[in-house]
Amino acid sequence: ASLIKMQLDRKKAENDKSQSEISGYKVKVDAVQKTIDDLKTRIDADRKEIARLNEEVEKRGEKEQVVMHKEVEQLRVNIATHSTKIASLKNELERIATRKEQLQKNFEEINTKISGLADDKKRIELEKAGKEKELLRILAKIDSFRKDNKIDAAGNIEKDIEELDKKADEKQAEIQQLREQQQNLLREKDRTEFQSKSISDRVNKVLEVEKQNKKEIDDLKRKKERFKFATLELNKLLSEDVSLASQLVNARKGLMDYQEQLGKLRAKNATISERIAGSEAIKNIMENRGKFGEVYGTVAELGNVQSKYATALEIAAGPHLKSIVVEDDITAAKCIKHLKTNRLGTATFLPLNKIKDKPVTKEQDKLKEANGAHGFAIDLISYDNRFKKIFSFVFGSTLVVDNIDVARRIGIGTAKMVTLDGDMAEVSGAMHGGYRQKKGGAFQEKEVAEELARMEEKVTDTEKVISVIERKRAETDERITALREEKATVEGEIIKTEKSLHLDTGDLDVSKKILKELEDESKSLETRLNEVMGKISTTNRELAQLKIRKQEMRAKIGELRNPTLLAELNTFEQKKEELRIENGNLINDLKNIETQSETILRPEISNIQKILKQHEKEAEKFNNDIKDLGTLIKEEEQKLKEKEKEEKQFYSQFKELFTKRNKLNDDMQKTEISVIGREEEIRKVEQKMNLISIDNARVRAELAALEEEFRQYEGVEILNKEEEELRKEINQFERMVQDIGNVNLRALEIYEAVEREYNILMEKKEKLSSEKQDVLVMINEIESKKTELFLKTLEVVTKDFKEIFSALSTKGAVELELENQEKPFEGGLMIKVRLTGSKFLDIKSLSGGEKTMTALAFIFAIQEHDPASFYVFDEVDAALDKKNSEQLSKLIAKYADKAQYVVVSHNDGIISNADNLYGVSMDEHGMSKVVSLKI
Repeated sequence: ASLIKMQLDRKKAENDKSQSEISGYKVKVDAVQKTIDDLKTRIDADRKEIARLNEEVEKRGEKEQVVMHKEVEQLRVNIATHSTKIASLKNELERIATRKEQLQKNFEEINTKISGLADDKKRIELEKAGKEKELLRILAKIDSFRKDNKIDAAGNIEKDIEELDKKADEKQAEIQQLREQQQNLLREKDRTEFQSKSISDRVNKVLEVEKQNKKEIDDLKRKKERFKFATLELNKLLSEDVSLASQLVNARKGLMDYQEQLGKLRAKNATISERIAGSEAIKNIMENRGKFGEVYGTVAELGNVQSKYATALEIAAGPHLKSIVVEDDITAAKCIKHLKTNRLGTATFLPLNKIKDKPVTKEQDKLKEANGAHGFAIDLISYDNRFKKIFSFVFGSTLVVDNIDVARRIGIGTAKMVTLDGDMAEVSGAMHGGYRQKKGGAFQEKEVAEELARMEEKVTDTEKVISVIERKRAETDERITALREEKATVEGEIIKTEKSLHLDTGDLDVSKKILKELEDESKSLETRLNEVMGKISTTNRELAQLKIRKQEMRAKIGELRNPTLLAELNTFEQKKEELRIENGNLINDLKNIETQSETILRPEISNIQKILKQHEKEAEKFNNDIKDLGTLIKEEEQKLKEKEKEEKQFYSQFKELFTKRNKLNDDMQKTEISVIGREEEIRKVEQKMNLISIDNARVRAELAALEEEFRQYEGVEILNKEEEELRKEINQFERMVQDIGNVNLRALEIYEAVEREYNILMEKKEKLSSEKQDVLVMINEIESKKTELFLKTLEVVTKDFKEIFSALSTKGAVELELENQEKPFEGGLMIKVRLTGSKFLDIKSLSGGEKTMTALAFIFAIQEHDPASFYVFDEVDAALDKKNSEQLSKLIAKYADKAQYVVVSHNDGIISNADNLYGVSMDEHGMSKVVSLKI
């Protein structure tokens, strides 16, 4: 109590002195402030004139400036996009040129083969014509000889002999076939016995070497296992490398698409940002915000709205849109001083520590429930919660409604209302509105910001995916290189060891199991050979019997005819048979040539020509596209130069207005400098006064605290001791109290528990991030393989579809075409059919029968690729004519070996080719009756 009383007296003396000094400074400040107020009146007049000039410049130039800037940005984006497309088209042209060169080479080779076959055909046809002419001559001689010598008495015997000759020829052919089979079996048996002996020798050789060099053989076997494993692993890694390359291409393509979309969004966002950037003064403050303290940005920059509310909230905010939000009034003052000093114009500042909000009253809150009302403006904009007072001040109780009729229904004057298209009704009853040309809102659009963030995330994720795939591919390449080196090293060691042991490369791979299999095969061949030899013996006996009977018949004929004439006739007959056989061989040769030429080579030439024409069309189209894009780029570059030139000219048009505005700025700045000088004088006085006030506040606070503390010692005897002695005694007692005080022993335990939980959460976060990356890589891999597999399957089905359609329809052609070539799964599959002429039609443009044939061809093409166990066709031939029905029945019969077909039909062409028929009828009682028939 004694110490506090001593301090209390001292603080009272200090307080009295500070109050006296503050009163003197206040008188001085009031005098200077009067002078400043007069100067500010002049500044306000100049500022209004400058604002009028700024409004005139903005009114005349802002709209054209924004449009012109948009056009310049769009031209730049277009030029970059076209350049990328040209590079892609040139790559496609190089690929087409390589393919055309290969196809041309194949075309020339096939033409050479066809030419050679044509020469052979001519030669054989000439030879055949000669043989036929010779045969006719022989037949004429035989007829003439028979007539001249009357050799027809034994006609019936001759016919029997001819029948025997046919049977003998058949037996001879059968014997020939059996002998060929015998020779093949003998060769196969010799080969098997040779292999068996060779393997037996090698097995014995390996066993002998194993006895002498067991360690080296075991080592050699291990090396062979290593070589085999390395080969399998290398093949696996090469397949994986191909898959990774495909995934990388797919990911890079996706990244290019995302980057292109991101570029467009950034260009759009930049246009919005430039539109809301404001005047030169605002731009300068935002560029140098670090110099003044906490400058957050304009109201427009700090709020995000949905695009449907952008116009309404822009009108509701009015001139406050371009007001700059700052931390406090000190920061605002610094900014204003900077603008004055550098003659940069004016700006409005909203300090967070001074702005008062305008809350919505309970009566006004009921209005948002009205039909056609969307809510208060403050609720329709997104912002950081620390700026709540700012947006409350800007929008207050402004209600957003559908249109002016809704505002009238709610009641003009009950609250400030703004419509979605920008009409406004004030609380005072004043109404503003009319036609408003649509342009982007002044606020940041939430959809653009969200899409921009989403696209940036996609780009980041895709870049990470590419990085992971590239890393995997690099690791795979390293492993492939290492395995190749290991494989080469092991292979060299194997060869070296085998040579040192005098073994061949395959010696260690042979086994007694293989030897046993060869011996079993040899026995089987021996059995089959015996069977064939038995058949040959039987057939030879039958042939001998036929010859004996033939000889007996010829003996009978000999009894009836002159032997000399018969010998001559036999010579003619023999010559005739030889010519017939030779002629038959020539016909077979011609058929073979015709088949090879017409069914193999010529269709191949036709296919190559089609592909070449298609490539030429593609190349022509790509060249035209490159040419068009090049022309377009030149035109757009020229337009860009003109637009940039127009921009420069546009800014020079307002020079006169700028000159007048600058003069007013200069006058105003001189006055402001004078004001600043006086304000600086006041500031110095206020600074001194503030220092004294701060110190006085401290003294008063300390005085109040001492008085409050002294109250508890009221009535206590005051000791007459020195202050130092009193403090010493107090400190001794305080230390004694502290020594007795409690300690929270669980603080470390709690800290450790929280730290442990934090570490667990961080580990989970890192794990989830890693798993997300793995999932993205897996998605990219699936997308790459899915597209590749789909296109391969489509190619096979398309080929089968064309072949089956050609079998069903004797005219026309068919194509399967993807709606979206770049992204097949984002579009469908179209069937294009050409029946007459050169134009392909959509399947919807065909008649009922043509649609049916096309659809059936497609179904059979799918079956060819992925067959089912059975098919049910319910009157699919209803729209078909007789000829097409027969074609369909043949096709079903062809495929009936592979699956079961149940066909409901009334068509005779279909029914006559069925295996089983089931007729269904209804009697007079309405009951079904089924009759079956197996054909």
